[in-house]
Amino acid sequence: MANAKMITEEFGNIQIDFDPSKYKTKAAAAKALYAALVKLNKESGGPAGEVFIKNPEQREAQGYGRVWHVSWESGPYQWAIGTAFEVCNYEAGWYTEPYYGFDLSFYDC
Repeated sequence: MANAKMITEEFGNIQIDFDPSKYKTKAAAAKALYAALVKLNKESGGPAGEVFIKNPEQREAQGYGRVWHVSWESGPYQWAIGTAFEVCNYEAGWYTEPYYGFDLSFYDC
């Protein structure tokens, strides 16, 4: 895959077609990661509807603060833990942290 990041995790490798250096905003990065995970979920035979995205207003209404949030609930066990170290663009002023092992929230540096 062109511009793919190899994400290493405890139980193997997953290939996500996503290059965080391309995205200067959290919104653009979250939307692109969401699209890449939808594609990966489909290719791996995962159940539909297991990848979702929430905007800052939706997350704030849930009591979690104003962050972009991407989840892949049927992904590999704790995929987001190792991925958080790779899905960031400090130069552009954003990074990610997992909330659980299956989701990432996008924060300002």
